[in-house]
Amino acid sequence: MNEYVTNQNELYPKNMFSAVKQSRSSAVLHSPEDYTFHLWSSPTSCYHSHDDYIEIFIITKGKLTHRFGKNKTTLKAGDAFIMLPEQFHKHSQYKNYSAQHINLTCRIPYAKEIFKLYFNTETPIIKNQLIHLSAKVFEMVLTFQQMILESKTEEAKNTCVKAFLSFAFSLFYYTETAEEEKHIPEWLQEFIQKLNDFDFTSEFNLSDIYALSNYSQTTLSREFKKYVGKTLIAYINDLKLNYACNQLKHTDLSILAIASSLGFDSLSHFSHLFKKKYGIAPLQYRKN
Repeated sequence: MNEYVTNQNELYPKNMFSAVKQSRSSAVLHSPEDYTFHLWSSPTSCYHSHDDYIEIFIITKGKLTHRFGKNKTTLKAGDAFIMLPEQFHKHSQYKNYSAQHINLTCRIPYAKEIFKLYFNTETPIIKNQLIHLSAKVFEMVLTFQQMILESKTEEAKNTCVKAFLSFAFSLFYYTETAEEEKHIPEWLQEFIQKLNDFDFTSEFNLSDIYALSNYSQTTLSREFKKYVGKTLIAYINDLKLNYACNQLKHTDLSILAIASSLGFDSLSHFSHLFKKKYGIAPLQYRKN
């Protein structure tokens, strides 16, 4: 884990995360550590994303401004936000307010180990990226912070950070119970698997998608939203956008060609959905 120096009861890493890619206006940060804990009094950061790790930050004092995609939110003490890899964000000072926030990071392979241990799956479901902690939970957060700051040894500190990280993940993620999973219709599970294997770069109509199931469009749409938690169209768009990310990373195809190959009639519509999901425009995603 990163080394820290203590200054007025605050922890600062001796070295910032390295930027694996950067431009004049943004950076993509890489963490060589499985997990880290920082306590920051500076409310300002550059516009950046994370290459290989999840970040959780919890406001403990004051207020700050958080920019995530097109959204600009004022966060206050008790607010917590989770940032996933490839999502761009930054925070800055809100008016004349001072602020302090906890910053927890966890590299993806280590996060999967925690998920497997506590959720019995490497891919638990995220609730909301922004949450407001109850008074009791916030008190527990501050207790973890105090335990880490007052740790006498590096081993004790690491143990506290790992426990805190597991606790923090439990605030954002959940997994369906065995009882809930048992009631998911088998036909819907089969339909979702067919959907995940579908070639969205081929010419198709929505009727081709509905034909993967033996149920009516109305029934399929209703049951899909009920069990998956999002509309069928939103799920399809997510699959398309995931494919688009790979194309942007690994090919020289134009953004228009990628969008057209996935059946998006409008480049602006494709860009809007892409930025809404990843917090960054397709062109900037490719450059970074």
